[in-house]
Order: sequence, then C-alpha cells, then structure tokens
Amino acid sequence: MNRTIVERIHRRGVATVLAMMFLVVFGALAATMAVVAQGNMRTAHSALRVSRSLSAAESGLVFARRRLARESSRFIVEKGVIDSSYGAALWFGTTSVDDGVVTVLEPDGYVVPSSSGTGLMHAVYDAHRFQDDYPALLDEGVEVPLLLDEDAGSIATPPVRLGNEDTDPYFLLRYDLLDDGRFVRVTSQGVDDSIRRTLQMDFRLDKRIEYAVLSPNRIMIGKNVLVEGPIGSLYGIGDGELSTENGDPLVLRSDFYDLGSETLDARLDTFYGQLAVWDADGDNRLRPNHPVESEGLVGFPELQDWDGDEYIDDFDLFLDAFDQDGDGMVVYDEAMADAAGYAGVGQEFAIDGQLGSLIDGTIPDRDGDGVLTPTGTDRALGYRDGILDARDFYAKVHGRLAFAVSEEAWESSHGAGWQSVVQGPVRAWAQEAPSNFEVGEPELVEVTTDMFLNATSWFEVRSVLGEPFGDAATGQVGDNLAAGGGIEYVPASESQYEDVPYGSAGAYDWYRRPVYRGMRFEDVRIPVGTNALFEDCRFVGVTWVETETDCGDPNWNYAGSIEPDGAGGFQIRFPSMAAESSEGDIPDTRLVSNSIRFHDCTFLGSLCGDRPDAFTHWRNKIQLTGNTRFYVDPLDPDLLAQADATELAADLTGLGYDVRAELAKSSILMPGWSVDVGNFDNIDGARIKLTGIIVAGVMDIRGTALVNGTLMMTFRPTVGEGPLFYGGSADAFNTTIGYFGPEEGDGEGSDPADPSFSGFGEIVLRYDEEASLPDGIPWPVSLEPEPGTYWEGGAL
Repeated sequence: MNRTIVERIHRRGVATVLAMMFLVVFGALAATMAVVAQGNMRTAHSALRVSRSLSAAESGLVFARRRLARESSRFIVEKGVIDSSYGAALWFGTTSVDDGVVTVLEPDGYVVPSSSGTGLMHAVYDAHRFQDDYPALLDEGVEVPLLLDEDAGSIATPPVRLGNEDTDPYFLLRYDLLDDGRFVRVTSQGVDDSIRRTLQMDFRLDKRIEYAVLSPNRIMIGKNVLVEGPIGSLYGIGDGELSTENGDPLVLRSDFYDLGSETLDARLDTFYGQLAVWDADGDNRLRPNHPVESEGLVGFPELQDWDGDEYIDDFDLFLDAFDQDGDGMVVYDEAMADAAGYAGVGQEFAIDGQLGSLIDGTIPDRDGDGVLTPTGTDRALGYRDGILDARDFYAKVHGRLAFAVSEEAWESSHGAGWQSVVQGPVRAWAQEAPSNFEVGEPELVEVTTDMFLNATSWFEVRSVLGEPFGDAATGQVGDNLAAGGGIEYVPASESQYEDVPYGSAGAYDWYRRPVYRGMRFEDVRIPVGTNALFEDCRFVGVTWVETETDCGDPNWNYAGSIEPDGAGGFQIRFPSMAAESSEGDIPDTRLVSNSIRFHDCTFLGSLCGDRPDAFTHWRNKIQLTGNTRFYVDPLDPDLLAQADATELAADLTGLGYDVRAELAKSSILMPGWSVDVGNFDNIDGARIKLTGIIVAGVMDIRGTALVNGTLMMTFRPTVGEGPLFYGGSADAFNTTIGYFGPEEGDGEGSDPADPSFSGFGEIVLRYDEEASLPDGIPWPVSLEPEPGTYWEGGAL
C-alpha cells in the first residue's frame, strides 16, 4: 500500500515539470508575439508617417504649381521669346526698355498694401505674404518666417498644415531661380512628426499662345477642317453681337453631311438632336455607359459605338454608313491600304477623297516618339494607311473650346442649344473640360490691332535692307525685267478688271491691276497704291506691303469703288464720296491703300505690312490664290518634294539660320488687314502651308491648307463703327476656315449645287506648342512644370 502511494507521488512530479516547461514555452511565445506585434505597430506607424509626409510634399508641389501659374499669368510681356537673361530679368524685376513693355495686372482675390518689388519673385512672395492666412506653426520647435533673398532670387515659406489637428502633417516650400534663368526650382518638404520627405520639380518660364485659333470676331470652321489644338472665341460679349440670325461665337460644321447618303444625313440629324439634350460635358459625344448620356440613346438603335471607343459621335455613324464588310474599317484608298499591308481590300468610300486623306493624316506622330515614320510604326498605328477606323482617333477638335460669352446668353439669343451649331467631337487635352464659358483674362486675352505697335519691328527693319521695289526701269522690278527669261510686266491700263474677293460670288469691288509675272524679290517693300497682281513670283525674306495707316474715316472703304454698269463697262459705285485724312479729302482711297493678289507665288519668309488704324477690308486686303507656297526651312520635306527644291533651299540657306529663325515666327503678320488664303475653286494639289503666329484682322482660309501654329485675329466688328458705320451687323465679319455657303452667313461662299463647285477642300489647323513668338504681341507668361524634372531628394 505504501508503495502505491510513492508511485503516485512520482507521477505527479513529472506532470508538474511538463506543465512548467509548457508554461515557459507558451510564455516565451506570447512575449515574442507581443514584441513582434509591437514592432509591427511601430513599423506600420512609421510607414504611415512616411506616406503622410510624402503626400504632404506632393501637396506642397501642387500648391506651388498653382501659385506660380496664377502669379506668372499677371505678367503681360511684349517680348516673344523668353531666354535665360530675360527670364532672370522678369524674376528679379530688372527688365529694361529694350525688353519691351511689361504690364503687371492687379492680384486676383487679394490686396497687396505694399509691394516688395516689381519682379515675378516679388509677386510670388507677396502672394504668400498677403493671400495666405494659415495658423503659425513651429517646425521642430522653431518658428520659420517667410523669407525673400533678393540677391539669390529665392523664397522660403513657413510651414502650412494639411488639416486642423496638431498631429496633421505639413509642408514647407522653397523657390530658387536656376542659373538658366528660364527655370525656377521648387523644393517641397513634407513633415509628419519626425519623418521628412523632400521632393523637387523645375518650372519653365515661357510665353505661349495656347490656341490653334483665337478671334474676337465669329469663328466659322467648315466641313473638311480638323483642328489640333484649343479654340478661343471672344465674340458675343459686345453689344448686339448675339442678337442677329448668324450671331454665334463659333460654328463647327460636321464633316459627314453631304456625302451622298440621305440615311446618314437623317441619322446625323437624330444624333445632334439627342446630343443637344443629353450631352453632359460638352464634348459632342454620348457615352453608352454614362448614367445620363445613355438616356439619349434609348429608342435609337441606329446610334451605336461602331469604333469601340466607348463614345458615340458622328464618326461612328459614318463608319456604319460606309463599312460594307463590317470589319470596323472604311477603305478610301486601295493603293495606300495595299502598301500598308492590307492586300486585297476594296474601296468603300470614294465620294470625298480629300476627307479621307484629312482624317487619315491627322496626328501624324501616332506613337508619340517625336519622330514621324510614314512607313513604320506610325503607319502601323493607322497614319496614312488608306483606311479610316478607330486608330485615326478622329475628332473635329483635339483641344478645348473656350468662350468669353456665357452659355445662357448664347443659347437665350440663339433660341436653341449651342451644340446645334457646334458639331463634331471635341477631345480635350488631359484634365481639361471640353467646353468652357465665361472665360476671361489671363486665360483668354483679346489682342487688338493697336497692340501690334512693336510686333513688326524686326520684320520692318529687315524689309528696308533690300533694294527698292522700283518700276519697269529701276529697282528690283527693273532688275528682273533686265534679266529676261520670260519675266513680264503688264501695266494696269492693259490688264483686265477682276473682282474682289477674287472668284467670289459676293464681290464688292473691281480692280485693274498691274501684273508682275515670274519675278524674284528679296526683302522688298511694295509701295502704297500698287494694287498689283503678282503671278508666279518668288519672295525671299520679308515682303512688306505699305498702306496709309490713317484710314479711320468711315468712307475709306468705299471712296473710289467701282461696279459693272450693265453694258460691259464699269462705273463709280458711290459718286461724290470722298474720305478724309490728315492730308485732306481723298476721292479714291485705292491710290493710298493696297489690295494685292498673289497667285502661284512662293514665299521663302514672311508677308507683313503697315498697321492700319482701322479695318478697311475693301482697301487693305491680301489674297493668296493658286498654288501659293510658304517655306522657311530648307529641309522641309514638302519643299524637298518640289521640282525647284534646289533653288528654294539655296535661297533659304543663303538667309542664314538666325534670319530663318525670326521668319519662322510668323508666315503672315498683318494685323488689321483682311487676308484670304486659298481658293474658292479648291484647286487640287495646291496646298498652302503656314507656320508660327498668323495674324490678320479677319482671315479666310479655303481649299487645301496646313497651319502649324496659331491663327490670331485682331478685328472686333462694332455696329456703327468702321465698315459697319452705314449699317450691317457684327456677324458680317467672320474668320472662316473651310467651306461655308451664303445661307450659313458667309456672303463670299459658293453654292455646292453649282455645277462649277469643285469640292470642300482639306484644311488642318495644328497648334505648335514649340513655336516661338515674334516680339511685340502682349501676352501673359507662364510657369509650367518641366517634364522629367520631378525627383525625390534635395534640401530646403
């Protein structure tokens, strides 16, 4: 019995030991897990603070970006190109008279009681000083003041907290002008507790007019015209501008009407009817998966997304109408399609080859590598492959629409939605709204003829370097005639009368012009009153057209005008009318003005002219007809394809690089003039190519043309003034790109039902963000992020 008790006691001891061992093991595991959990919490907390501090630094960069953009836009400068020295002068406020006028607008949304200086750095500093009202913070227990180092050109800001709690992260900023005065470096440091993360980005000081078209008069963009860039309309804010039948600030005509398909026309009508009601964002497209826009498609099965881009627009309806085999592609050129690797396909669209070419050639650099490869990757992505499909990324406008007028005022006056006259898809750039109303300065600035007082200075100086224009025995004309070789001069008394505008159904005057045929001019000034026809002439350098600038009398347009008398002759249209000037009454203002027509001419440089005080389109008018060519780059592929490429390239090379760089800033610089580019009869193969900032009072572009740059108009028609002194309405003056008929408000347009009608043409307006501006155009500067400069690091 005792033995049994001892054995039991022995077994209980083993259990206790085992229990203690497990207790120790589990205790150790529990302690380890607690330590690990606590470490994880510390790690997670640290990671959160790192993330929050980085987010704070990002917020600081965004804050700085908006501040730089807003303050830089207050600086309106005349100088066209901002180089390192001028950029530094703007930043420090040390510009001189030689730099042109610098106008600084008042701050928007805050008041500066005492400015720290006149430079851009002072504007940024004062904005931090007087606009910001953030609670004072300590950075690591130290108060950080707002500092401006005027010698170094740097600004350091106090911390700005992102939230209302004391534990919320904050950021500090520093602005530094780099050695290259075009760039400002922003350093943003985000802080969360003891964690700091620092980011840097450079911002470039530049001057860009970010519009493909900018005009204070009506803009009319017709069929077979594509715009690659924003459109800015200032029309509609003047008295009575919206009250007339055709008083629309912008008219965009669809490219897909009048293609011989009544079914397509009917579906386009249906689509635009639904679009006016259901388009939520103003891009002239309907989204099948959008909660609002999809309602506009209910009950209309013919409105389908045929190109698969998740939008429905008029291009989808075109594909449905002409895609015969249902493969999502419309072949318009079999040979091009075969060369691109689509052997055996048949032509499906033949009625308008110019439209096919236009759509197929939009956005040439399809892969975005900065290099055009017509037979490589770009063609594989749909460029010039003879096929129209989703890869062509069709849009009537690639860019935003900016209107000075309010949407309500326009639609109230028009009696219908604005999209009833603005047709075609609008693909805005990233993070931009497709259409914007009530846009004002500095985003949308009206440029008037008066502002161009200094804009043409370089061109005018250059024009006087050449020999005088001369006559049959002297100057450049005399030299040409002496050289012989088919060169010809015909005096006005021996020439035929021609209508103005040439070839228009709405001619308002007639001229007997002297004719200069086959001549070469270099840096020439065409004298006042020449009123000539230049045929097959070559103009090298600057071609300057003189006119009397004191032309503000309302009779200036009409004094001396003639019209057919009904018996085969001509008669004075307004007998006894004369125009007043500083030199007395002028019965025939044609003698002191210049209405010039250039036909089949080549310009290796720029066409410029005196700046008239008033818009007088009957008198100060330029017409470019026939196969008129503009080149400024001797390596331009279009130039090299010409039969006389060797001679053209030699002339351009002889000008020198610096001169060509100035000429490239503007092919046409004629503020206040009426300029017609192209042909009413749409001559096949005659493409006019313009570059830079193209300036006129009012401009018409017809036929086939390519504009690489910006069209900028300067004339705002006002009832009771200038050409509207004796009556008429503001909508009579339009910047017209492409075809429009008389029934659409263009009195110079022809009727497509006319047997002589030769097509709608092919026009591309392509905004060039790299274009350099000529001096003298007052426009805001900008400070925008420079791609590739964002990086983590640096120090305050």
